[in-house]
Formats: sequence, structure tokens, C-alpha cells
Amino acid sequence: MRVNAQCDAEPDGALVAWIAVDSSTTPPTETPTGERSCLYPNSPAPEPPNGGEAAEPAVVITLEDFQSQPIVAATVVSEPGNFGLLGGHNNVWADAEEQEFTFETLGDQVTIRAWPVAYDWNYGDGGTRTTQTGGHSVPESDWLLVETPTSHVYPATGDYNLVLTTRFNGDYSVNGGPWTPIVGQAAVESEPHLISIWRSDNRLVDGSCTQDPTAWGCS
Repeated sequence: MRVNAQCDAEPDGALVAWIAVDSSTTPPTETPTGERSCLYPNSPAPEPPNGGEAAEPAVVITLEDFQSQPIVAATVVSEPGNFGLLGGHNNVWADAEEQEFTFETLGDQVTIRAWPVAYDWNYGDGGTRTTQTGGHSVPESDWLLVETPTSHVYPATGDYNLVLTTRFNGDYSVNGGPWTPIVGQAAVESEPHLISIWRSDNRLVDGSCTQDPTAWGCS
């Protein structure tokens, strides 16, 4: 089960359901026992209920296996374009998708699913934030005016490299069998996203740049 508040004694706990396997039949039969236990990454496996023995699955996908998959990083989008204004709510958002990978190992076919669950933002000016949403686009009339869960106010003008790390949860299936949660999260970093922060300046002008190419704002 992907999320369960019962397994919070240690980080990244996962709830597992025990089944009884009768190997004397062909094919072996599997019967849910109704018993459940918590599984933690760095702790011994829980003891099976009713004196049973824990069967070692033919394939176990670890966090290292999960992290090695070609998970496509989120695309970072900033509005409007790659620039913003000093003191404005410069909106950025991430486009990340659920992904699936299938491969063979030891004669078994394994399918892994990955979906984004958290976003670690580093805005390039020392500011950071973690969100459970990738953010969203805003209407053009709201650019720089409306604060979003992922927008950022820069304290000075200049060029900043925003770096986003997206964290994915995952599970896997062996030979079309039940889905098993992968303990831990895969962290995938996007390419740095350049944002130039400008300062706005307003002045009264008379005439056009065609009439006076050297006037303020024409060059």
C-alpha cells in the first residue's frame, strides 16, 4: 500500500499484507491471511504470523534499482518566458508525468511504475521550498501579481539558475503479478532553468523612436 499512517515509526515505512502459499498444488495457491506488518528500509524484516516462513521473492526491486531507471525529469516552465521582475511573484511550475518501464531479469519480466509526489525547488538565490504540487500556469493578466504555491520573489536583479529535484514513488510487478511498493523515493534533477530578474522603470515620453531614435527607451 502506497500510503499508510500506521507505518510511521521510521522513515519510508511500507505496509505489507501477508499471504499463505500452498506449494502442494499446481499452480501454487495464494490465500490472504488478513495479517499485516510494517516494513522499514533499514530494519529486519517482520516475522511472519502464525509461525509461517517468509518466502524470498524471485525478484526484489530496491531503491538503487528504481533510481537507475531512465526516469524523465520534470520540465521547468517560468512565466512570462525566462524573465521576471524584482519584487514580483515570479511564477514557475513543473511538468512531470507518471512513467512505466518494462525489462527482463533472471528470466522474469519486471514492470516498474513511477509517479511524482514531491518537488524540491532551489531558486538560485539561496531560497528553497518543497511542495507536493508541481504548480500551474496563471493567466497572462496575473503574471507577477498573483502568488502561487511555487512562485518566488527575488530580492535583487540578475541572472539565476533555478534547480528542481522531483521525487518519485514507485511500485513494481513481476510477470504480471500484484504490484509491490518500492521502499524509498527516486530523486531526479531537472536541467538548470535560467531566469533573468529585471527592474521596471516608468517615465513620461513625447513622440516616437522613429522621430528621435536617441530618446529614452529607444536604444
